[in-house]
Amino acid sequence: MELDGARVSKAELELAGKRCLALMLELPNACILLLSEGRLALGTLAIAMPPGPLTPSSTCVLGQRHSTLVRMLAERLATLKGKIALVSLRAEGPEAEVGARAIALFKEILEEGGRS
Repeated sequence: MELDGARVSKAELELAGKRCLALMLELPNACILLLSEGRLALGTLAIAMPPGPLTPSSTCVLGQRHSTLVRMLAERLATLKGKIALVSLRAEGPEAEVGARAIALFKEILEEGGRS
């Protein structure tokens, strides 16, 4: 769906018996991505800048659960889109399990955004 130059994409997957949701708002200069398990909600939030002459830079601005994973996803989104990226992840469980589900959902929302 597109609204005033902003594109909204939504994806939903069932992973390891958990309902996983993603919502992405793509603006001309930034992407905002929410990844959640169960219901859509704000979780640990990271912001990343697209890579310039140096490596991508990111920081966690809210929360600390799975902060390394959230920063990695924000940096990847900023690199892929060439825009500022804000990524939120709300999920429970060990980092390895959450990481696998988050990456699958991340790939799905990017594919969905390409179809929109």
